[in-house]
Amino acid sequence: MRPVTLSERSLLLLALVRIFVGLLWFQQLFWKLPPDFAGLHRSIVEEGKYTFLPGYAFVIQHVFLPNFRLLGAILATVLAIQLDIGLAYAPGEWYWTYGMLVLLGLALAALPAGRRLGVDQWLALRLETQTSRVARVLRWFI
Repeated sequence: MRPVTLSERSLLLLALVRIFVGLLWFQQLFWKLPPDFAGLHRSIVEEGKYTFLPGYAFVIQHVFLPNFRLLGAILATVLAIQLDIGLAYAPGEWYWTYGMLVLLGLALAALPAGRRLGVDQWLALRLETQTSRVARVLRWFI
């Protein structure tokens, strides 16, 4: 299988998409900030009410909410999946929103990051010459 080759224009567009998605997630942090996570907590409570998945309300109400502060640092893609399951059919929600975030997160995770406008390009050049186990593991992530 041959690797996919992207043009300079495509790589630049992907870099801009990554930056935009990062800004989107950063901007969305403000309604769910500690110490009380008020906006996020309200959204999680709604998930328990409007979920379409049997048993999910029980998990939200008896597992997630009692441990809310402890479980607050979930990865973005996993959180988007969780929100999609719980809020897809809630009143006033566009059901594609969280599905789109899941797919966008997966797509960006599958493509090499930072080859344009990022630190990865600089880091990749330095790791190419390294033979240590740590360098091999780091090369896998970039």
